[in-house]
Amino acid sequence: MRLIAADEWCPSTVTKHRLWDLEKEGLLRALSSSTRPEWITPPAEHREPNPLEGYVISFIKFLHRGLGSPPSRFMRALLHHYDVELQHLSPNAISFAAIFAAVCEGYLGEMPHWDLWLLLFRGELFYAPSRTAGVRKPMRAGCLNLFQMTGRVEMPREYIPTGLTSNHAKWDSQWFYLRNDDSLFPTYTGRLIKERPNNWNYDVTKTHQARLRPLLKALRHLREAGLTATLILSAVHH
Repeated sequence: MRLIAADEWCPSTVTKHRLWDLEKEGLLRALSSSTRPEWITPPAEHREPNPLEGYVISFIKFLHRGLGSPPSRFMRALLHHYDVELQHLSPNAISFAAIFAAVCEGYLGEMPHWDLWLLLFRGELFYAPSRTAGVRKPMRAGCLNLFQMTGRVEMPREYIPTGLTSNHAKWDSQWFYLRNDDSLFPTYTGRLIKERPNNWNYDVTKTHQARLRPLLKALRHLREAGLTATLILSAVHH
């Protein structure tokens, strides 16, 4: 496999009116400061991200998929574990994280369980189309997607159905600057991820897997009762 120059950023199509609407929906914090606002629409001359110090790059699709600001402890843990910046996540990765946290907190009655997450999900590195066989183009946004366990040998398939849309047309043009209070999000550097790290694999020892059986049994009951990702996302937004 040969890598070539990374894909280009799409100029932002986000307007203040669009972000005000998200503010009214409760998906963005209201502006409270004129000198250091909670969010900023990119100036027209910013053809690619160039945030002020103390700001990161976020996307409208991320807000609809369950990203909170400030980020939850679980979201911060994911970014740290996979060693990525916020823009590296895909919309579906945000959804998987939000759904998992809601299942743990709302249905299993505990904080998001790290070993359970590592048992159920792995990360994959996506590349932009290059139109040339054997040649891949690194992606600046959305390069990390998450995949759910589908019947691994060690454990049966227990998790709730999470079939998510793969149609996120032009989501990467809907970027804006989000204030990074207390540096809870990783600092934006624009770093490219060119190779898939080993820590994106499933990573739970056999001993720890055995300890997860009560939780997997509870997940199976939820699955059999008809709980789905769509119902959970609807509840999260409600």
